[in-house]
Amino acid sequence: MIRRFLNIAFAGLLLAPAMTVPAMAGEAELAAILFGRNYNDGVTAVSVSPGHAERGAGGPAGPAYQTPARMRAAQAQVSRDPVLQAAIARRKIALHNVIWVQTAANGGRIVYYR
Repeated sequence: MIRRFLNIAFAGLLLAPAMTVPAMAGEAELAAILFGRNYNDGVTAVSVSPGHAERGAGGPAGPAYQTPARMRAAQAQVSRDPVLQAAIARRKIALHNVIWVQTAANGGRIVYYR
């Protein structure tokens, strides 16, 4: 009798998160938590920190041969394009943190920032 009660209580504890997730869906979408926010503006922002590849964390290591001149060119490209300006403003990325801008195969833009 007690064992059956404990089994039912344990099953209830296991199912409790499944019941509360739909209630929390309005606050935080699962896709936004797992994959980041989708702004549907054709711009992908990629954070590249120094030493990222050396630490073995995976992901992009950033553009090779990044020089101050190339960074200035990328920042100038963003400052000339209102779509890119709006995209980095929406993501709260400062212009001086942009290190590279690339055109994706689908025609979208990829902004690498630190």
